[in-house]
Amino acid sequence: MFYKKIYNFAYRNPTINTYKVKINLKIFILLISLLCSFYAYTQHVSGLSYDMDTLYDYSFAQRINSSYPKIIGRVIDGQTSEGLLYVNVVLLNPKDSSMINGTITDGDGNFVLETKTKGVNLLRLSFIGYRDRYLNVNMQNSNINLGNLKMQRHSSMLRSAEIVAERSQVEYQLDRRVFNVDKNIVSSGGTASDILEGIPSVTINDNGDVTLRGGNNVSVLIDGRPSELYGDNIGTLLQMMPASTIEDIEIITNPSARYTPDGMSGIINIKLKKRTNKGFDGNFSIAAGSGRHANSDFGKVPFPIGNTALALNYSTDKYSLFLSANAKYTDNLSYGLNDKKIVFKGQKANVFQQRYARELRLFGEAKVGGEWYIDKYNTLSAFYSVRGGGTAFDQDKKERLYSWQKGDEGNKDNANNYMGLEYSTFNMLFNAANLNYEKLFDTKGQRFSIDANFNYAYFITTNEQTKQFDESSPVTFFLRSPVYSTYNRYNLSIDYTHPFNNYLKMDVGYNNNLALNYSRNDFFGSKVAEKDPNMSYQFWINENINSLYSTLGFYLDKTFSALIGLRGEYVIRDGRKLQNNKESLFPQNQNTKNYFSFYPSLHIFYNISESQSAQVSYSKRIQRPRYTAMTPTVDINNPSIITFGNPDILPEYTDAFEINYNKIFSTTTIFTSLYYKYTTDAITKFNFVWNEENARKYGFVWVDEITQGKIGDDFRIASTFKNLISSSNYGVEIIVDQKITSFWKAYVSANVYGSYADGRNWGGDLIRTINFDVKLNTTIDLPRHWSIQLLGQYESKRKNIQGYQDARFWVDGAIRRDILNKKGNISLRFSDIFNTKERCTYTFTENFEQYQIYHRTTQSIILSFNYNFGVKTDHKAKEDNQQNPFSLENDD
Repeated sequence: MFYKKIYNFAYRNPTINTYKVKINLKIFILLISLLCSFYAYTQHVSGLSYDMDTLYDYSFAQRINSSYPKIIGRVIDGQTSEGLLYVNVVLLNPKDSSMINGTITDGDGNFVLETKTKGVNLLRLSFIGYRDRYLNVNMQNSNINLGNLKMQRHSSMLRSAEIVAERSQVEYQLDRRVFNVDKNIVSSGGTASDILEGIPSVTINDNGDVTLRGGNNVSVLIDGRPSELYGDNIGTLLQMMPASTIEDIEIITNPSARYTPDGMSGIINIKLKKRTNKGFDGNFSIAAGSGRHANSDFGKVPFPIGNTALALNYSTDKYSLFLSANAKYTDNLSYGLNDKKIVFKGQKANVFQQRYARELRLFGEAKVGGEWYIDKYNTLSAFYSVRGGGTAFDQDKKERLYSWQKGDEGNKDNANNYMGLEYSTFNMLFNAANLNYEKLFDTKGQRFSIDANFNYAYFITTNEQTKQFDESSPVTFFLRSPVYSTYNRYNLSIDYTHPFNNYLKMDVGYNNNLALNYSRNDFFGSKVAEKDPNMSYQFWINENINSLYSTLGFYLDKTFSALIGLRGEYVIRDGRKLQNNKESLFPQNQNTKNYFSFYPSLHIFYNISESQSAQVSYSKRIQRPRYTAMTPTVDINNPSIITFGNPDILPEYTDAFEINYNKIFSTTTIFTSLYYKYTTDAITKFNFVWNEENARKYGFVWVDEITQGKIGDDFRIASTFKNLISSSNYGVEIIVDQKITSFWKAYVSANVYGSYADGRNWGGDLIRTINFDVKLNTTIDLPRHWSIQLLGQYESKRKNIQGYQDARFWVDGAIRRDILNKKGNISLRFSDIFNTKERCTYTFTENFEQYQIYHRTTQSIILSFNYNFGVKTDHKAKEDNQQNPFSLENDD
């Protein structure tokens, strides 16, 4: 049942003083001087013979030689004899099992546990995926060296050469958080969007747009590379990608200068499943289910959902080949309500609109590629993928429009009731090709790589609308508007890593990103075959980004490390429009065409102890306007609203500061982050009543030129984009990862953040608000290889410069059973159990008020099957970079 709501007017806060953060030329000169000084210093000390093993051994000896007795040992894998990192080592009182002291192992599995307690105590070793081990230790006045301590994995060997270990659902690294998709049962049978919804501080709206810590300017990478779809189309990509093809999701909230500076809220890196086994192996998955809508007008008929994926791989010591394919089908229903009141120059109007829509989607992808291991130093890899599919969108609209003069509010005789029908299709085809060359050297950590990407996308969108008073009356409005568009992107990256010694290294690189966009917009104002030449037009927009970067990393005694970086970019942007055989340039503001920017970064890491670490970071980032935000394409398909881009919109810049702290206990991990982001020229959505006066006031006279004055002053709402003077975002994020019992695990995350935005220059509000999001994810391992998981989420009320969005919550659940000797599993997922995932928004301006409800089919039940097959043997990987915080900076 949909409920009626009463309008609430936003409280207008008093003005506060603001300041603008500026980084001037002197700071950059100082930064470059520091880089040069560090380089000169390294040349002076490059003859020193220290290595990290020597430095670490010295630190290890220092801890052993302190005053209190210690328990010393090394924890190793029972099968491979390799040292295990982050094993919890806890000394317990044998009488009540209370903890006396605890620590964790280092990268080689070593630990030193100090204790003042004498006598016989119990030592417990615990690590995810391994059986707990207990030892009695008799502490006196001297140290005890236990030597190598073997731990056995939980899972048994499937084949003589295959051992399967259990991974944690969340892994905390120095500069990022890694989420293991296989442990997220509630995404089984779903897509990348379903996975992201379960990750702390990440939200997905109804259009598939991603937000991170409340900010919607997120850069999404696929295996460390920009995807062939980004910006406005990233939601489509995420809804096309099956969850079964994804290995990990990395969240990088404050990246270094090595990464492109796009995405002011951070980077989400989707890592696909890798092919790292010798011989032949593969994976097959299939999922099917149905969704049900809460609105009774749709009836009780369920609507089908399904997807399937197949991946094959064959590897030898010299080469590897892979082939994968997947397909997805959805049948989705949605209900929308729009109640709008307009007041302008003594005239009032009310538009009440309801719509019922059905959307069918079918997408597919195929990918083929391989790697050639030329020798132990050189590798050449390539792949080609094609994605395609389409949607069919059919909706019925019921609209009631009445208007009256001031003082005549009681006269509703002039009300008009309309019926509207709309049918649209959307077809797409994406091609992506990649060629990568990597060269290693005799010096450990030295590396050179070239990565070239080519992406080509083609879109065809058609929309046809009719409007009439009732089913028997003649059509009063007809519009057909096909749009043909192409998108080409070329990306070239050259990277070189040079370690001067074992505690200092430098990365340098060059990147070129060229994007070519074209669209042809045709309008047919009647059912005749001839298009309207006055409203039909073509548009081109090109963007060429050239950038150079350098980072310098210090690594001292596995305790303190730092990474300083600087990136410079020069951007050339131009566009033109062709209409009625007349060509004009866009943007109109010449200052928005070409610009040069610096992006510094600084990251400091400090290991306080074996079980706790901290990080302080700063970076400057940019959000370039999305394609639809800057193109002059005008959409008049909706009779009550028009949408268009703003060719004069500027990019927005952010200075991001962050402090992270991570503490590991025996059964608990706590991650805390404090952050602050200050943004200039913030891009925001902007709504106003369309008329000639407002068009001139806000700088959109050209819209009338494109539409040849056919919009008129008929109480339509115009929706576009504007730059604010400044905005800021600040908050605290807390994640508690708790092992409640040996079979019950949970993590809870909370993000409390404040927002400041001044929209008073554009008829909006001064916003100072506190928001919060909470997620609870709990997993219980049951007997006979069963497991169950629940994911609950809550989003608080969100204010913006022209209104707010209501709070909402929802709960997802799933159950899974491992079968076929754990090579396969069957999952049953129940999404939006209480059918509460509804979005309600309010918009207020000086001329109109608007209340909207939007509810898609979010409640669904999906049964999925996943199976791994083939012979798997360990494939010897190439020697990796130095195991220090800076190896995490590699995109791949």
